[in-house]
Amino acid sequence: MFKSRLTLALLSIFCLTVPVTAWANSSASRIDVSELSHGVVSIQKDPARGSEKVKITKGNQHFYYSIEANNRFPLQLGDGTYTISVLENVMGNKYRMVENREVVLTASSQEAVYLQPIQMIYWNEQTQAIAKARELTKDLKTDREKVAATYNYIIQNVQYDYEKAKVVTSEYIPSVDATLQVGQGICYDYSALFAAMLRSEGIPTKLVMGKKNDIVQYHAWNEIYFKDTNEWVTIDTTYDSIMSKGTKKPTMIKNKSEYITEKQF
Repeated sequence: MFKSRLTLALLSIFCLTVPVTAWANSSASRIDVSELSHGVVSIQKDPARGSEKVKITKGNQHFYYSIEANNRFPLQLGDGTYTISVLENVMGNKYRMVENREVVLTASSQEAVYLQPIQMIYWNEQTQAIAKARELTKDLKTDREKVAATYNYIIQNVQYDYEKAKVVTSEYIPSVDATLQVGQGICYDYSALFAAMLRSEGIPTKLVMGKKNDIVQYHAWNEIYFKDTNEWVTIDTTYDSIMSKGTKKPTMIKNKSEYITEKQF
């Protein structure tokens, strides 16, 4: 549940066009497409430059991300042509384009992108949250069992942080290990942690942003793919963490009609 919309900065960015085509196609390119078949591109941070963002466009849809650390970004709009634009801050909310590149995605599978570590759901084999996921699921056989074990752990061990919700900004990026260690977070933290833990177990998981029918604030939750039934199901660990403190036990899989998706990653 967000105080403000954490939609990765839908900014009114004014791009000052510069000639970049030759650079974008040269060996000096900072846009790494080596994992394109998995639906991910990476961008190196240039320490000589100031604040930077990347704009990822497909058709009339686009996403802005800050270029900080762990700069792996999803191409989650399906197969086709994407434009990757690196933007450098000039002043205020004005940016100039410093690199631009078109890539054509032909993913190994439709679910591949939702198995990858990305900036907002970052993990590797040394991440504590991933070690916890392995511990929780080591004796379990099915994806449904693994999802349930991870879900139960999160709703029982992570508390909603109401104070953080009051001050968080649109530039905020979750740390799954920080959420695990402090045992507190906002909905963005819950959904990033759940996604990282399940993705590390080979279970495609989306982080979804939008609205829930009985929550005023902007919200984040997850959708999980079960290959045995070829379906995506909705799970809301934030909501259930709060509800589980009452007398009524929450149901893990939610009614999709209670949610309105605006973005998914």
